Amino acid sequence: MEDYLSEREQVDRIRQWWKENGAWIIVGVGGGVLALVLWNWWQGYQVDRAEEASAIYSVVTEAALEDRIDEIRVGVERLESGYGSSPYLQHARLALAGAAARAEEFGVATDQLEQVMADARDPQLKLVARLRLARLSLSAGEPGRALELARAAEAGAFAPAFKEIEGDALAAQGDEAGARAAYEAALAGAAQYGGVIDENLLQLKLQSLSQPAATEGDAS
Repeated sequence: MEDYLSEREQVDRIRQWWKENGAWIIVGVGGGVLALVLWNWWQGYQVDRAEEASAIYSVVTEAALEDRIDEIRVGVERLESGYGSSPYLQHARLALAGAAARAEEFGVATDQLEQVMADARDPQLKLVARLRLARLSLSAGEPGRALELARAAEAGAFAPAFKEIEGDALAAQGDEAGARAAYEAALAGAAQYGGVIDENLLQLKLQSLSQPAATEGDAS
């Protein structure tokens, strides 16, 4: 009898515990299942979005091969409106900037490069945009801005390229001594970061500068 009462008490306790906690368990299990379903849905949604952005960017790259600037612009606008967080947007902006620069639409090119510098999450992509903007400034007859852009960068592996632009800008301003120093620094950096600049072209730029005046010590 005591064993029966003990079992009955245990059943009563279980029933009471379930009455007090069962709803929370159901909610917890249901919430966990719902969270898992939502997570899987979100992952699938993100994959779909990435594929859509990739498809748009593929159209942009094809148009960029022939500088079909209007098609590139439409692609950029579609990415901006629906896929603003996608890295494809920044690459599409670079493509538009390149096509616009070749069409001498310097304002459009500048705007796109500045947006990449401001919005890109990849530091290397920011540097690429800065480098291209500095070159664009030179092409547009703005050596002062090119110099500012070249000197403001934490360039890393791009240091030789930025030094070359610095030399170009100084040469355009008539500072041949400064240009020579910048070109020589670019060549020295190229030994560490190969393939960043065209060293043969840079040697030609150096040769085009006036030879430094000999000092009295050199003359003797």
